[in-house]
Amino acid sequence: MNAAPHLGHALEFVQTDAIARYQRAQGKELRLVTGSDENSLKNVHAAEAEGIGTEALCARNAAVFRKMADEAGLSYTSFTRTSDKKLHLPGVERLWKLCDKGGDIYKKKYKGLYCVGCESFYEESELPNGVCPEHNKKPEEIEEENYFFKLSKYEKKLEELIEKDDLLILPETRKNEVLAFIRGGLKDFSVSRSQERAKGWG
Repeated sequence: MNAAPHLGHALEFVQTDAIARYQRAQGKELRLVTGSDENSLKNVHAAEAEGIGTEALCARNAAVFRKMADEAGLSYTSFTRTSDKKLHLPGVERLWKLCDKGGDIYKKKYKGLYCVGCESFYEESELPNGVCPEHNKKPEEIEEENYFFKLSKYEKKLEELIEKDDLLILPETRKNEVLAFIRGGLKDFSVSRSQERAKGWG
C-alpha cells in the first residue's frame, strides 16, 4: 500500500480469483475478500517522503488497487481497507477481546531487531551479515512495551490438528514444512506497536 500496484500484485489477484471461480464451479460457497493492508510503518514513511498525510496516501493507493482489481475482472465479495472503521475495526476489536478473555494476550517490554520493509522482528541468527535478507538493509534496534499473542500455547494443538488433517494443508510437502516449523518451537509474537513509532497511525 505504500506505492502503486505492480505486475506481482496483478498475478496474485488473478491466481486467487482462479481458485475462487474453480471452487464456485464445484458448488461451494465462499467469500473472496481482497483489499488494502494500511496499518504499517511503511505507509507512514512513504507518506512522509511525499509530504502528505498517511490517511491521504492510503486512500489514494487503495483506489488504484481497487481499480486494478475491477479492471482485471476479479469476482471478489468485498474490498476491505484495514483503516475502515465501520467494517474492519469492529472485527479487530471483537477478535482482540476474545483473545484477551482467553488469556492469550499479555504485555511485556521487548527489545529486538525490526525491519520496516518486512514489518517483522528478526533474531541475529536470521540476518546474514547483519542485514535483512529481503531488503539488504540493517534492521533498527527497537525497545518498547508491546502486547504479545501466546502462540506458543497452541504449539501442540496445532501440530495435532495438522497431523490428523483436521487442519488440512496441501500439498503434502507444504504440510511437512509447516510441521517442521512448529516442531522447531513457536514463539509468542507482538500484535501491537508504539503510537510514538507509528506516529499515531493504525
